[in-house]
Amino acid sequence: MYNIHVPSLASVETGFDPRLTRILPLSAKSDEALKHLAMRYLDRLTVHAASIADPSRWLADMAWTAGVGRSHFAHRAGVVFHDADSLEAGLAAVVEGGRPIPQLVEGSQAKVAFAFTGRDGQWVGMGQALYRQEPVARAVLDQCDALVRNQRGESLLEVMFGAAGNLDEPGWSALAVWALQCALVAQWESVGVRPSVVVGDGLGEIAGGQAAGVFGLDEGLLLVAARDMESAPVNVQTGPPKLDLVSGETGRRVEAGEVQDGAYWQRQSRATPALERSVATLANLGVEVVAEIGPQPVLAPNLPDIWPKGSAPATAPTVLISQAKDSSGIARDGAFVAAVAGAYEAGLSISFPGLFAGEARSRISLPGYPFQHRRHWINAPRGTSSVSGQPQPVELRDQIVAAIPTRP
Repeated sequence: MYNIHVPSLASVETGFDPRLTRILPLSAKSDEALKHLAMRYLDRLTVHAASIADPSRWLADMAWTAGVGRSHFAHRAGVVFHDADSLEAGLAAVVEGGRPIPQLVEGSQAKVAFAFTGRDGQWVGMGQALYRQEPVARAVLDQCDALVRNQRGESLLEVMFGAAGNLDEPGWSALAVWALQCALVAQWESVGVRPSVVVGDGLGEIAGGQAAGVFGLDEGLLLVAARDMESAPVNVQTGPPKLDLVSGETGRRVEAGEVQDGAYWQRQSRATPALERSVATLANLGVEVVAEIGPQPVLAPNLPDIWPKGSAPATAPTVLISQAKDSSGIARDGAFVAAVAGAYEAGLSISFPGLFAGEARSRISLPGYPFQHRRHWINAPRGTSSVSGQPQPVELRDQIVAAIPTRP
């Protein structure tokens, strides 16, 4: 979506922290088969994990092979793990049926909305785990940082990660949230998830408009800076949205003629946040999955209560939190990975190589698919034996031959 140089898998070799959190994608054509598949993985884990010289590599190769080397059916479980013990616990939960497994119709291409929240929610260290581990997110954040350095002469990333400045200062917080949202959009795109609908809320209007292709990264920075400084309207080049764009202020779908100059977007970004009023429009547009893009969940906790009742589809939307922190305030390694697991379980097509960018992985042997064997009998017509006078089954071969029409 953005004009950003993204390193290829082969070009990223050093300078990144190892990924500690993985997804083991499991899928089957029925819930029962899914449980049996999880049991097979549990058996494989029990037999091999203790004897493997490098368990972390073997587990990563298992996740890689399951992602890129297997078909993905409608009944799914995305098991998030960081070691053998956590994988065992996750697989056991699938086997025992102790976790709900959301699902869409097999083959469904769910309609995804990205919701860009703009309320106060910044925290020191947000995005740092992504920056240290993910080349796509780093490329975007580095570009945002370079633009801010050119404008303000200071590093945005140093402020975001607590090395300098005050992130709670309005000027920095607005820029930081905007940069994080840009990075998350690109990170989602790297795993094959792109929105059909975007909606913004306050400051999030700018990131939403940017994701919809109304303007680019440079223009987005100018609008964020102008919004914060309440300066005169900036002159930025805009175009019609390439996706359905819903205004968080009005709750309506934005028409092409409504997308105006920089003054319009500055006004939108200063509007009172009211993303909830957009939910009815999202439902009417057929949205099935909502990914909340921001430093902390704002819409997600309330979405099940405010989503219109009886709207299609019948399944409630799945909310994905793209970035979060734990109770200690430290960035959770794997928050994005967990969100991708939720997207997978919701039925989205995931590009699994994006979760292994820069890694050299190997395919390994995986447990086979647990086919649910069923016996199918043909009720053949019964004949009469000339010897015993008792009904006898007609041979299947004779039945088939008798059904073949005679050539003229």
